[in-house]
Amino acid sequence: MAAPRVSVQHAATNLTPINLSILPGPALDGPLSPGSPHTGPVRRVSRLSDIQGIMQSEQKAREEKETKRGRLDARHNYLLKTVADHLMVPQTDIEDNILEGFQIELMDQFFLRPTVSLIMFCAPKTEPVEASPTTNGVANPLVAAAAASAAVPKPAKARVKVYITDGKTEKIETDCQILYFIKTAEKPLTLESAMLLHKWLNFGYLELKKTEVKGAHLVEGIACMLQKIYIPALCKTNNWGGLPALQREEMKWEIVSNLEGFCGMLNNASGSLEDNILLRKCDTIDLTVFKSASDYMEAANSADDLMLVEQCFTGWCKQIEQVLAESDQMRKEADDIGPKAELDHWKKRMAKFNSLLDQIKGQECKAALGIMIAAKSKLIKRWKQLDTQITDSANEAKDNVKFLYTLEKFCDPLYKNDPVTMVDHIPGLLNAVRMIHSISRYYNTSERMTSLFIKITNQMITSCKNYITSNGTCKIWSEDRDVVVDKLQASIKLNKEYQASFQRTKKKLEENPEERQFEFSEMYIFGKFDAFSKRLEKIMHMFDLMKSYMKLGESKIEGIERYSTRFMVIINVIKKKSYDLLDHRKMDFDADYDDFCNQVGELESDIQRFMEDSLDKPYTTQAALNLVKKYQNIVTGLNIAHLDPQQKFGKILQAFGKDIEEVQRRYQKQKNEPPCARMLPPISGKIAWARQLFRKIEQPMLVFQQYPGVLESEDAKKIIRSYNKVAKVLLEYEVVYHQAWLKQIDVIKSGLNASLLVRHPDTQVLYVNFDPSILELVREVDCMERMGQEIPPAARLIKSKKNSIKASYSLLSTMLNEWKRITGLIPTNFLPLMQPHISHVEEYIRPGLTMLTWSSINLDSYVSQITREMGKLELLINRVNDLCTYRIDAVLKEMGQTHLCELPDYTAWTVDHFLNRTETVC
Repeated sequence: MAAPRVSVQHAATNLTPINLSILPGPALDGPLSPGSPHTGPVRRVSRLSDIQGIMQSEQKAREEKETKRGRLDARHNYLLKTVADHLMVPQTDIEDNILEGFQIELMDQFFLRPTVSLIMFCAPKTEPVEASPTTNGVANPLVAAAAASAAVPKPAKARVKVYITDGKTEKIETDCQILYFIKTAEKPLTLESAMLLHKWLNFGYLELKKTEVKGAHLVEGIACMLQKIYIPALCKTNNWGGLPALQREEMKWEIVSNLEGFCGMLNNASGSLEDNILLRKCDTIDLTVFKSASDYMEAANSADDLMLVEQCFTGWCKQIEQVLAESDQMRKEADDIGPKAELDHWKKRMAKFNSLLDQIKGQECKAALGIMIAAKSKLIKRWKQLDTQITDSANEAKDNVKFLYTLEKFCDPLYKNDPVTMVDHIPGLLNAVRMIHSISRYYNTSERMTSLFIKITNQMITSCKNYITSNGTCKIWSEDRDVVVDKLQASIKLNKEYQASFQRTKKKLEENPEERQFEFSEMYIFGKFDAFSKRLEKIMHMFDLMKSYMKLGESKIEGIERYSTRFMVIINVIKKKSYDLLDHRKMDFDADYDDFCNQVGELESDIQRFMEDSLDKPYTTQAALNLVKKYQNIVTGLNIAHLDPQQKFGKILQAFGKDIEEVQRRYQKQKNEPPCARMLPPISGKIAWARQLFRKIEQPMLVFQQYPGVLESEDAKKIIRSYNKVAKVLLEYEVVYHQAWLKQIDVIKSGLNASLLVRHPDTQVLYVNFDPSILELVREVDCMERMGQEIPPAARLIKSKKNSIKASYSLLSTMLNEWKRITGLIPTNFLPLMQPHISHVEEYIRPGLTMLTWSSINLDSYVSQITREMGKLELLINRVNDLCTYRIDAVLKEMGQTHLCELPDYTAWTVDHFLNRTETVC
């Protein structure tokens, strides 16, 4: 630790009372002669000079620290403050620590050199201790004595030494806490960029402990941090920028896989360090003192030393024998590990035996072996055998690791690729295995090669499971059915390609007898994959049944929905199973699958009986055929015996023959006056009736024609002849009426040349001279067009004038109704007087009786003129009526109601009284 600051002036003022007898050095107890060079005053002056020299060196060290402290800027303060906050150490103590030595230079290199991207602040976890004066980390008793004589003692406080390293300059202790900074910028971090350090620097915290976990160290800490922090964080991260969803998942999976592989490598390295065998230290005798042959002979001649060495030597032999025995034992491995586990095993084994060899070549083992040889001990033979075995085991592990390393790059696709792309890498993988089998000295045994193939198979199965379940994120029931089926088929194809490639490689080896052959148990190698493929085939069968039975829910057949509900119940029972369906070792699935198939078989039998019963019910020919077609659409994907078309269609064909006879009877009975649909014109109605009859026998015949075998019997041929006869008659009926209608068009067209109006010869009343067959022709044209019949140009022309004809007819009808109303307003006694005006209006009406026809183009102006003149006549009539009513009739009425005298009721009046009353009334 850094020395506490001691004031030089304060120490100097207390030099006189220092008791120099406590200072280290030669004793001063003896008397000194006057002539001696070491007289009392001279010796005392020498001690004072030493104290002053030490104080000067401390002063110089403090000055160097202050000089370095002046070099600290905002960049250094950012790092120191971050370290102080996370390591819980005062920033001033950290500054005092890093100002010693060349640690501040490491910080400057970290800021300015692009090649330096890592710096670590380490703080050993130590118990608090009382501060003691030191000089550059070394205790100074002189300064301690001076400080002890001071008036005010220094208080004790806990200090933690914080040091800086880049991982190369200083060894990291195993029990410490680390705050590391990683620079992401490739440019130097100058003082101007101090405010942006948070963008260019990332930092993290590691704590290395010795407790709980044996041999905890930096490798284990990094692996733990990646597994518990970074990998889960990456798995939960969804913000990957603008990448598409599929590419985002692939990138996430690749990054996570690489990190997991790196963590596996770190764990293997940690495991190798922990599994190293350390020979027990010889505590009874120090073997390091025996360095030469003479030392070996001297120890061999000493009975006590020889006994102690033999005891240690015997312990080492037993320890090595135990290691060799454990190595020869059969390994206990999980039954789903991949080929990389084989490489990890041999790497650990190589590290273990290399460590033993290094210890055997060490000084203590050499010394013990030299003593045993000098003493001609019987343990020499045992030791040499063990040494040979260890050397062979180390060479075996080294050779196996070398060859398995060449296999590693071919095994990477088994861990990173999906089964679709994995197929392309299988030939290269098998060629690498073939090379190992042919060249390797130790690994080419049948047992080890079979074990390697089994591990390859295990990893393929694991990759298929991850591919099917999207790396465990979803279950097979929750994904899209078609997508899951494609994945299952890809996994089954991988197994087939794997075995096919194995057989091709085996066949090539058989063509070259000099090369080692693939004489391995294929049942052991491919048995798991075959069982897994059978499991996938069963799942695919379940998916196929689900897809087929979904048609039951889509069917509109009455009563079929209950069978769809039953199937959904069966499926839901399977979906609720808690075990992993992809684990081929779980036999529960096989029992559940058999139960599922049995229930589906019972369901199919029930559906078949339901279909048979439905088809036995009485239906019309077309309805029966439609029902059969619906059932055939359902049973197409189901494992149900198909309905017999010969039997079912034969029965329907007999009913069809009766339908033809019924159509023939209806035709004969109704052909002259057929029932027409509402709002249909006569000709179109008859054609539609004939077509309806034809359609009734045509649609079933089209269905029968799809099954030629049904129409080959003699009864069927009779029905066909009857069908052709009726169909011919119906078609001729349609043609005859259509031709008759074409001939009527010219006659109807002539009605457009008739006058607009006509006068009744008896009553002289005007009527609209319109032929109703014209509108009927227009309606016929519309219906004929919908039925696809031929329409002549004349009919199309009449149809094009339909709106104008209707408008003209409406205007003329309205005009005549208005004329009838107006003439009805003329009083009878005024009729002779109004005759000239009536004749005037009739002059305007007369062209409609003689000149204008329905093809004329000036009908609107004609109606407008008549309407204008009728308005004038109506105004005149209204004025005449008003004059008669209010000027003549009202006055006459008032005159008639006026009393000229008053007559007595019951009594007689005198003449005078009568005159007076009359004068009063008048």
